[in-house]
Amino acid sequence: MKSVSAKLVLLFAACALLLNFPVLAIFNRAATLGGVPVLYLYVFGLWVAGILAAFLLARKPWDGVA
Repeated sequence: MKSVSAKLVLLFAACALLLNFPVLAIFNRAATLGGVPVLYLYVFGLWVAGILAAFLLARKPWDGVA
């Protein structure tokens, strides 16, 4: 269990770093992809990826599954 919590802390730190100003400034362009600004796609894509990663790390395995 301790390694799972360490991985979740690392995931939080990575997401906090990737959602900080210097990295966000890279995606703050006038370009759009499918009519949606690239910055919005980056933020929401990272948000969904973070939630999915936290779900996969925090879920408990079924009984009998290694």
